[in-house]
Amino acid sequence: MTSVAAQWSGMFSIHESEDGAQSFQRLDPTGYVPPFTDGLANRAAMTAGIRAAWRSNGGTLTLEGHGGEDCEPYDVLINGELAHRLPAIGAHRHVVELTGLAPDSLVQLWLPHFGDLTINQATLDGESVTTAGEDGPRWITYGSSITHCQQADGPTQTWPSLVARENGWRLTNLGLAGECQLDPMAADTIAQTPADLISLCVGINSYNASVFNERSYGPALSGFINTVRRAHPTVPLVVITPVLSLPREGKANAVGWTLADYRQATAQVVAVMHAQGDTNLHVIDGATVLTAQEAAERMPDTLHPDTAGYALMAERLAPQLAAFLP
Repeated sequence: MTSVAAQWSGMFSIHESEDGAQSFQRLDPTGYVPPFTDGLANRAAMTAGIRAAWRSNGGTLTLEGHGGEDCEPYDVLINGELAHRLPAIGAHRHVVELTGLAPDSLVQLWLPHFGDLTINQATLDGESVTTAGEDGPRWITYGSSITHCQQADGPTQTWPSLVARENGWRLTNLGLAGECQLDPMAADTIAQTPADLISLCVGINSYNASVFNERSYGPALSGFINTVRRAHPTVPLVVITPVLSLPREGKANAVGWTLADYRQATAQVVAVMHAQGDTNLHVIDGATVLTAQEAAERMPDTLHPDTAGYALMAERLAPQLAAFLP
């Protein structure tokens, strides 16, 4: 009998406490400036996109941890198909018998995409168990709650995880609900992380919080891109403008800009930088990712897609993003 602990992918770093409990960081924590970045730090400690994988003929998966009151579930996939969805709220211990597996089956564990979480144990015990490594292009995607995808039913139903699984990519999900404000530490984290494709879905948080105005938004976005570019000068970088949010399209925020204004400005920044010679910088019009009817039907709160809405986003974005890879 072999016991193999999870080898995690999709995070910047792991912190292990004296009692062995693991917590995770998706951003480089050395860039935080408390208390100003406390909300950002909270979101970056959530485990969106973080996963582990084994090869096994069967065995016992043991999962022990503690999740916050709003913690989403774990997903366990067998050969790419959802086999178990396990609750993560509060103190929990799951012992899952994996029986009837074909030889050398792929067992994947995806951590909850939203909520505070610590892991005390994540092991697969069996007669034939090995860690499964990942291959394929490395994709970093940065964005707001619409990339964080709290509303998805499970971590493998967020649009980034769906795109990554469809395209065979290694995912780093930097969706940061409410905190996609072009922070320098987010750009620095992307700069430090190996990548074959980078996407940025920006603008909606800046609209909602009225963080940038006509004077400041363009330079902030171009500065963010330039930081990434210094580390990844030739990697395809795709900027996705805000998806539709019907009540916000023509409604001015506190700095006098509508969501449509942020969308237009985002595209303009990309156009200027592309014209200046960055031919690996591209744009996807977020207003085409979901139609107006789909936005009305698939956004119960007028802002966030539901699980079916995220599936539509993945269906449209997977081929568009893949087209930018060499």
